[in-house]
Amino acid sequence: MDSWKQMMEWKKFADQYLGQNFFTPYGQQQDEEPRTQQAEPQEEKGFPAINIYESDNEILCIAAIPGLEKAEDVDVYVDDRSVHIKGKTNLIGGKYRIAKQEFGSGSFSREIELPCRVRSDAIQATYKKGFLYLRLYRLPADRQKPKKVDIRRFDD
Repeated sequence: MDSWKQMMEWKKFADQYLGQNFFTPYGQQQDEEPRTQQAEPQEEKGFPAINIYESDNEILCIAAIPGLEKAEDVDVYVDDRSVHIKGKTNLIGGKYRIAKQEFGSGSFSREIELPCRVRSDAIQATYKKGFLYLRLYRLPADRQKPKKVDIRRFDD
């Protein structure tokens, strides 16, 4: 077997094992997804992208959600340890077809864990220029610490 054929077989094996084209030349992008009219579920792509910032007393979550038409198109649920954002976006349509899609349009859902426990009674949410801002407040330190449980000794 010639060395080129061996190399191509090894490349095929590496691609299968790694689940991607391992030998794409540096700087060259692949068109891995076929062009379709239907957008894939955005939950799988990690949409919306979310940044989380923290200070001593607050947590600020910023979610990039382009294409919201009204506030009712997004729902936000906050529990003491996570934020769940779900909704629907609507971007350009009509006579245009998708030629390349890096962020989609349609239904989305994303849950993200917070770095600390937060209060559920004081939450501020604002949507401005494609970004959703959530300001959350940390639970007081005395409520964050685990409570020590006393163990009673029992006799046999």
